[in-house]
Amino acid sequence: MMSSKSMMAELVWAPPGALSRLRPGACQLLTALNERVWQAGDPVLLELVRVRVAQLIGNPAAARVRCGYAAAAAGPELEAKVAALPGYPGSPLFSTAERDVVEFTEQFVIDVGGTPEDVRAVLTGRYGTDGARALVTAIYVVEFTQRLQLIAARLLGDAAPPAAGSFAPVDASVDASPAGLLDAYQAAVVRGSALDPVTTELVRLRCARTHHCRICQTLRLADARAAGVDETMTAKVDRYERSDLPERAKVALRVTDAFITRPDLLSEAAAGQARASFGPAELASLCLDITKWSTQKIKVALGTDGADRLVTDADGVALFGFDSGGRVTGYRRR
Repeated sequence: MMSSKSMMAELVWAPPGALSRLRPGACQLLTALNERVWQAGDPVLLELVRVRVAQLIGNPAAARVRCGYAAAAAGPELEAKVAALPGYPGSPLFSTAERDVVEFTEQFVIDVGGTPEDVRAVLTGRYGTDGARALVTAIYVVEFTQRLQLIAARLLGDAAPPAAGSFAPVDASVDASPAGLLDAYQAAVVRGSALDPVTTELVRLRCARTHHCRICQTLRLADARAAGVDETMTAKVDRYERSDLPERAKVALRVTDAFITRPDLLSEAAAGQARASFGPAELASLCLDITKWSTQKIKVALGTDGADRLVTDADGVALFGFDSGGRVTGYRRR
């Protein structure tokens, strides 16, 4: 039986009910990933990250609730810290480590591509290379779970979480570490996607260019290339509203922009356009795909997104794809 603390924690990261029904496998893995991230990390620090993310992306409902793990670990002083969070740089309630991590989180959420080297160095100096990667992965999970909750609920019309314990346990063959669960989640997202390759590629590149991921901007999906997505077409992604891209593609890119910047700015009109242009299964895939393509933020934040070793073609790009299990295949490194 799930403990009351676990049930309180799960409410913080529960996917919307409609999304869970449409894509139970991916949502099962995302739920397990959240659970493991909070168990493996410092729950009080992650709660400060979670609430600060909520404040930055316009998610006041999430800012008002507390993760059960954090509440149990911190006690009454947690509320004082949360209340003081916008003024954390000058507040004596926060440790130096907490200030540094919240500052890093702000950079990660607002402009990951502009992460200063000194901010990155502070993180790796305090936690080490592996520890910094684990923390940045946790920040990504906390951030994009919230973004997914907001946009999926808006597009699919059901914000209520699934019933507690509605997901079956994750297969025992899956690596239960945060990194292993994140890999399994990404594979499940790709494996079950209902989006066409053209829309998928345009959305992927919009994420890559917004997040300034060097390696993802160099890569091209082979099945999208086969479907006619050439470099002339991909050049239109940056200024898509003024382009001659199909309206369906523009709608998907509007959703993408709201998802990765300010989900609260997705208007009802834009959401209605999305529902008119895509079926429920496609909308679920669009939302999940954006989270998959945005894992690039982890490498960008750590400065490990270099593309120098990729073998590229005459267009300066490298083709890649996925196997039947949703794992990356195709591109080569020097």
